Amino acid sequence: MGVNSKGKRKLMYSGRTYYWNVQQDAEDYGRINLSIVSEDKKFIVSYQVAQTNQERIPHIVVKGIEFGGLENYSRLGWVRVQTPIWDDRIVTPGLVRTVIEWCLLQKDQLTFVDWDGNRIPI
Repeated sequence: MGVNSKGKRKLMYSGRTYYWNVQQDAEDYGRINLSIVSEDKKFIVSYQVAQTNQERIPHIVVKGIEFGGLENYSRLGWVRVQTPIWDDRIVTPGLVRTVIEWCLLQKDQLTFVDWDGNRIPI
């Protein structure tokens, strides 16, 4: 079953189709999230917008099974991973492409964080 594309923008990257949208998360104290999902639903991430304005470590929530560097980690459910600092005050297709590129890039080491952005020792 494909992705419900209603209310989402479409982005083509490396021959794959991704859908993304920005919306307020009612379950997360009104924070604004960028959600990105691939058409096959293997890649699913959520990124809180405007993390550069905060003092905490910027991070992304990995919900899908496809993420560069997580292949050797056993996990149940979602994980939060530290990200580079992006100019994320305004969400553009360019920012979405940057997020996808970074997520798919193979990484040697990942820094895991909790829901508030604090590092989790592994």
